[in-house]
Amino acid sequence: MRLTVRKRHLKIVLALALLPAGFLTTPGALAGPDTEDQLQAARRRLAQLESEASAATARYEELHAKLITTREDIAATREAMGRAERRLSGLAGQLAERARAAYQLGTSSTLELLLTAESLTELSDRLVYLDELSEQDASLASRVDVLAEELRRQRADLARLEAEYAKAEAAAERELDVLYAKLDEARALEEKYEDELAAERAAAAPVAAASGGSGSIPAVRGQALQACPAPGTSFSDTYGAPRSGGRSHQGVDMLGPYGTPVYAAQSGSVTHSSSSLGGIQAYVYGPNGDVTFYAHLQGYSDASGQVSAGTLIGYIGDTGNAAGTPHLHFEYHPGGVVTNPTPYVAAVC
Repeated sequence: MRLTVRKRHLKIVLALALLPAGFLTTPGALAGPDTEDQLQAARRRLAQLESEASAATARYEELHAKLITTREDIAATREAMGRAERRLSGLAGQLAERARAAYQLGTSSTLELLLTAESLTELSDRLVYLDELSEQDASLASRVDVLAEELRRQRADLARLEAEYAKAEAAAERELDVLYAKLDEARALEEKYEDELAAERAAAAPVAAASGGSGSIPAVRGQALQACPAPGTSFSDTYGAPRSGGRSHQGVDMLGPYGTPVYAAQSGSVTHSSSSLGGIQAYVYGPNGDVTFYAHLQGYSDASGQVSAGTLIGYIGDTGNAAGTPHLHFEYHPGGVVTNPTPYVAAVC
């Protein structure tokens, strides 16, 4: 899959989205009517892109869940096929051994076995023995037929599942291409109007300085989380969705381009770690026992030790098991208890 976004540290939202809605109409504003119309159009386009990205994210997450369950079904079918093949091989061996024994015994030997009986009781026992051998042979042959049919059905199921997987995988990649193209277009809007916004940004510099500049974003009051972990990303509620190895999703995936800034969603102590699943990871431990977790990072910022909510702590990547799908896996554990972070994230993003 080819991602259209540039692999660099990108700004989060259009600068125009940070400006007060009436800023360009206030006396002394440097932008002319044409620039103002362009900025209003850019705002509308940004809102449209965000809506389209959200829809693409929901479709991708649905396909991603189908990929995981189908992959698990494929693995289970292959395992069942292996067991059936081993059983079939064993039964075929037994059947071949019985055929060799029957051939060596021959018809005359069977008659001789009956004719040499010294009593009716012994003759009856030998007849029972031969009947049992015949039933065993028939049972073996029947079990071989049943297993062969079972194996045929499993092979057909495997072919169907593999075809479904390939179809879902292609559809998921198309949705990702759509999603990242929308996000990339939103970033391109910022670049297009950067020159026109230079004067407005200079005038708004005191506001940016008060909020901590490029190393932080404003904190939010009155919410469980105090800052959006990754502004400008797209996400949907996938908490509890199936994941590989029989796991369930314990967070929310915030999809965005490589290098999109990641911020501390709460104040606390930031620590770094890594794992095969989460790749480059960070934790922020709040003083009240709340924990926030950030995974699949491309790298860390210079922040360390105690950080405030909204402090830049890292950048979105695809490390761990997220190769090719850059996103932030975010978890919120109030009081250390795992919970669905989606509504909390939606309240501040």
